Amino acid sequence: MTSSESANVRPLRRPAGSAPSAGRRFRANWPAELRIAGARIPCTVIDISSVGACLKLDEPLPKEGALRLIIGNVPPIQVVPAWRKSAFLGVLFHFEQSWVIDSCGKSFDPAAWLKDV
Repeated sequence: MTSSESANVRPLRRPAGSAPSAGRRFRANWPAELRIAGARIPCTVIDISSVGACLKLDEPLPKEGALRLIIGNVPPIQVVPAWRKSAFLGVLFHFEQSWVIDSCGKSFDPAAWLKDV
């Protein structure tokens, strides 16, 4: 490969997180809620990894405030917006969520897991 060809090659990055599968996303269709500045915004988790998620929002998101994602019986997860496209919002978790790999990596029935919602 010549130097001009190598300039056009983008190196791959490993996703953030300590687990080998930290960036692996799992499909989901889970009811959830975003909480921001006292507001509760219903949403759906479209996909999830141990370091972030893609959400479909049912309402507009307020501009300011700390975000927490509420999913079923999981303690609130502090998140920060990563991207936005129409009704979809990508979020990054402040802390890696090891339960995602544990739960989604196995044969997993989210309807049973979220029955207490």
